[in-house]
Amino acid sequence: MAFNWFRQHENAMAPVLKKFNSTPIPDRTTPITTCPLLVLDLETTGLDASKDHIISIGWLPIRQREIILGEANHHLVTCPVSVGQSATIHGVLDSDLKNAQSLHDVLTDLLERYAGYIFVAHHAPIERAFLGSAIQRCFGGKAKLTFIDTLAIEQSRLQRQGLALSQDALQLRSCLQRYGLPESAVEHHALEDAYGCALLLLAQISRSRFSVGEILRQSN
Repeated sequence: MAFNWFRQHENAMAPVLKKFNSTPIPDRTTPITTCPLLVLDLETTGLDASKDHIISIGWLPIRQREIILGEANHHLVTCPVSVGQSATIHGVLDSDLKNAQSLHDVLTDLLERYAGYIFVAHHAPIERAFLGSAIQRCFGGKAKLTFIDTLAIEQSRLQRQGLALSQDALQLRSCLQRYGLPESAVEHHALEDAYGCALLLLAQISRSRFSVGEILRQSN
């Protein structure tokens, strides 16, 4: 019975999701510097993926330690409800979303172009939850998402050094400052934050020979 349910559920998935899920990511012994990575950031109407909505997505890939700016993308996403008070954080107004793209179209582009990539985010549980929920709604199944979390990596590094962490020590801006990296020109802009996260990851792995498995262990 369970097997038949799974087969029926799998058959209901959109082809784009089936292809994404069937594309393997690099083996855990692969050096992280050689893996295709996709750094992304979301802006949302709240923090609860079960009821709040994605309103913007920014992403850019890293290949062979190089940020591929030519593939940087920023999408505003149509929202079924008013952005409400969340606009005070991300600055996106209801009027900005009048000509936005559908979530289905944006996620189709993401899944088609970046199958086989390991995703990267700063405080990845948020991106994982919202992406997972959105993909489930749009394509009828769960996506096999593997995330590196730059916040968790930084927290692990600082704790190993025995440093006391202030309340904002793990915010993206604070992490970039510690490495002497340029801060995002605008906070809570999906593409700006994705770019900052990409810079942070490259700094975190620059002096080490992490494998995929090692970096994922630090991300959990």
